[in-house]
Order: sequence, then C-alpha cells, then structure tokens
Amino acid sequence: MAYKESVTPKSLLTPENCHSSSRIRAFLRLSRIATDDTIRQHLNEVKSSKECDNYFESKIVPQWEARASIIQYCNDYAIHLRQETTKGNTVMQSSKQDLESFDLRVDPYAVKKYNQQLEGQYSQCNSIDNWVKNERVVEDIIREQTVDVLNDKCYYQDWIEEFKKLKNLA
Repeated sequence: MAYKESVTPKSLLTPENCHSSSRIRAFLRLSRIATDDTIRQHLNEVKSSKECDNYFESKIVPQWEARASIIQYCNDYAIHLRQETTKGNTVMQSSKQDLESFDLRVDPYAVKKYNQQLEGQYSQCNSIDNWVKNERVVEDIIREQTVDVLNDKCYYQDWIEEFKKLKNLA
C-alpha cells in the first residue's frame, strides 16, 4: 500500500499555537488515543502480515508523521525566535536600529521596556523548547510501545526504520 498524505492540520501550524500549546497538545493527545492507545484492539482484527503492513502504513504512519511535523514546526519556530532575539529584534520591532532611534527625552523607559521584551522572548523560547523536548520524549515512548504491540501481534520488524523509509518517500 502506498504511503498516505500527512494528516497535519495546517491551522495548528502557527506561532501562536507554539506559544500557547493547548490546541497542539489536544491534537497530539487525540491522535495518540485514536492510533497508538487502541492499536491492540485494531490488530485483533488483522489476520495476515500484509494486513499488518497496510494498517501500519495507512493508520499509524500518517499520525506519527502529523505529530512529528507539528512538534518540528514549533521547534523550528523557537530556533527562529531565538535567532531574532539574539540579533536584538523583538517580535514587535523590525530591527535593532529601533533601539538606536529611542528618544530617551520622550520615553526615558524605552530601553528598559525593550530589554524586558527581549528577556520575555528568551523566556518564551525556553518554554517552547521545553515542551518540544517533552513531547519528543513522549513520542519516543509511545512509538516504542506501539512497536512492541506490532511485534507481538504481527511479526518482528524494525517498524521505526520502516516509518523513516516511508516518511522519506513522501
């Protein structure tokens, strides 16, 4: 069976969802419930190794890919945000030149506010990095458990390697 398109909801791939990850976490949780948590019940209906392969390719792989792409999107966003912050750019401002154009006679606290914005952005980067790291650990654990069930119910195969091959075909 051919590898199916990713089921990643494009509406989740926004910087806002990386900052406030509740929507993404809800998607990850529902995706895990729909596939990995119920795999044993689904595989009870499977009779042959071909059906196992089909189930893996049509049900498991698209969900794994969707979850991985969402987590990767937020990881990439955090890297971009950190790079911009390191350059001295805030989300609100377009360049470091804005710092040089502060007129301290008009707003004596402009530099302080600017530095607070940069500190806040670093804090947001750390927060996003932490939840991305946590979700990757959770994904690794869930995939290991799913592979154990696949090996138990179907046949032994390096399912993670098979996933990587299928992912590269997409």
